[in-house]
Amino acid sequence: MRLRAEHLAKHLQGELLPVYLVAGDEPLQQDEALDALRAAARDQGFDERHRFSADTGIDWNALRNEAQSLSLFGGRRILEVVLGEKRPDKAGSQTLRDLLDPPSPDTLLLIRCSKLDRRKDWNSAWVKALDAVGAVLEIWPVEGKQLQHWLRDRLAGRGLAIDDDALELLIQRSEGNLLAAAQEVDKLALLTEDGRVSADTVQQAVGDSSRYTPFDLTDATGRGDAERALRILRTLRAEGVEAPVVLWALGRDIRALDALVTGGQPPRLPPQRLRALEARARQLPPRQLHRAQALAIRADQAIKGMGPGDPWQYLAGLILRLCGRPLPAILEK
Repeated sequence: MRLRAEHLAKHLQGELLPVYLVAGDEPLQQDEALDALRAAARDQGFDERHRFSADTGIDWNALRNEAQSLSLFGGRRILEVVLGEKRPDKAGSQTLRDLLDPPSPDTLLLIRCSKLDRRKDWNSAWVKALDAVGAVLEIWPVEGKQLQHWLRDRLAGRGLAIDDDALELLIQRSEGNLLAAAQEVDKLALLTEDGRVSADTVQQAVGDSSRYTPFDLTDATGRGDAERALRILRTLRAEGVEAPVVLWALGRDIRALDALVTGGQPPRLPPQRLRALEARARQLPPRQLHRAQALAIRADQAIKGMGPGDPWQYLAGLILRLCGRPLPAILEK
């Protein structure tokens, strides 16, 4: 049977199947799915655990012998097979099929591997045998709207709610790396006292050891202080603050400036900060702001590997634009 990751918790409330294949290329989700399976197995009396990994070479005869031998304590046991990118050879495929025909009620087989190939893997004899008596759980990348929901659910599991701005910053920092996102959630759980995660809280978790923060940078650009802003940018980079975090802070100001110039509704900001941006909006010609928006897009593409160039160079050019002291256009390319 096919089992979706979001249905695993409910599935584990019932009797376990004899075998599970957890496939995919997202290690955090695979780890958590396997942890949940092991926990459910322990609750159902599977007290022993034996592991066979392709990293050191799987001895398929040893796996067969282990499956057929009596448990050391006379109980039930888990046999884990870690394939990674590799796949069972002819002997391995036959061993797995033999173990599943019929499966032992006292043995739970957990298999972990990389993403399944639609034609090659799904048509292999061992996957077909497994699918017939057990479950295949395919782990897919969490992206876009799914990442937003995933982060909100994970924070909710820690008793936290998050503001939209804070969620955007968290995504900028961790998109494409769920392990980093999970670590940031753990930090936020320690830093948040009232259960509400703001952008300031996220910033504290991201760079609480920095001499400057990205908010210091936007304060400088808001005043048009190019020298201070570039100095802060260099310091942030040297102290390990990531480019997406800096871009998020500058991007929020660009959206606010655009709203102020076009008569739209700016995001909610502290009154003092909003007054500074209103003054900056009166000084920036619309062409400057449009060019800043273009540089922000190019910086974002460079950060994600979707475009050429150094994102930090684009960020420096963006800062100078916002301060009203742009480089010649040819130097911004």
